[in-house]
Amino acid sequence: MFRFKLHRSQTGWIAAAMVLALSLPAYGAGKTGNSSGLTKFTVAMVSSIDTEPYFYALSQGYYKKVGLDVTLTQSDSGPALVTGVLNGTYDAASAAAFPILIAIGKGLPLKFYPGVALVAPNHGNSGLVVKPDSPIKGFADVAGKTIATNALTSLTTLALKIGIKQAGADPNSVKIVALPFKSSVQAVAQGQADAAVVISPFETIAENNGLNVIADPIGEMMPKGAPYNIIFTTTKNSAAKKKEFAAFHKATAKAVTALAANEKLQRELAHSKFDLAPEVAKTVPLPDWSTNQIDLKAFQKYADYVAEFGYTDKSVDVSKVVVNP
Repeated sequence: MFRFKLHRSQTGWIAAAMVLALSLPAYGAGKTGNSSGLTKFTVAMVSSIDTEPYFYALSQGYYKKVGLDVTLTQSDSGPALVTGVLNGTYDAASAAAFPILIAIGKGLPLKFYPGVALVAPNHGNSGLVVKPDSPIKGFADVAGKTIATNALTSLTTLALKIGIKQAGADPNSVKIVALPFKSSVQAVAQGQADAAVVISPFETIAENNGLNVIADPIGEMMPKGAPYNIIFTTTKNSAAKKKEFAAFHKATAKAVTALAANEKLQRELAHSKFDLAPEVAKTVPLPDWSTNQIDLKAFQKYADYVAEFGYTDKSVDVSKVVVNP
């Protein structure tokens, strides 16, 4: 049985990751083979509702059926994920695409594989939270205001800035206050911030506590169909473990299909395995699950936004760093 504390994260940690990762030598990831004849394969992630398929596949024995002895390792930080992949502690890791695009833009040798969730409106990608009596009714009204979110360099911040710009206002006029998502919601409730941009399940928690969610910045502003989360590994590991990655994707896709057809099971897992309160698990928006290859057109537009708003010097050519099984 698996049980993990929920910590769905859009991280702003790339500078720390560069310092840590570049100081480490690159080793081949993971030992292969064991007495059962299965190939060992270790994947790290920050456990969250949008990683349900990996844990479900493990619990149902799907990975063993394709010849893999999979270990899912919980991590609480982005630097640990990147460093662990680069030094061979992990074969791969699951993360939001945003910080890995930045890492690749800065020269780290990483490759993308499809994750299990896509960017899509009304699927819990994010929420713009305000008080019920707030004068903020849309993205244009956010200009000049104080907004709480998890990091200055994060997908929530990027999506908010895109929304403000598209509404004809100045995204640089916003004061971003970096707070954990739970604290961001509290800052709005206590009048310390005019609004907050949070991700699931915090927008549901905010609504349950009397606040309003007036937009979904990530779901509305990032390209529809682009990956919300991805699997990433080193360029070297991608070439050396083609069969393992293909098998991992196949088994995970089976779990995605099973979960997508059973909303009740998804909500049960959200409560029993990821520690969501029952009232939150019953109403939290569920991810837009996908077994498809990464949509290169949508993902390229995503990468272009990352460059446009200054997170990378130039846009990453995703066709050169995506591996679609």
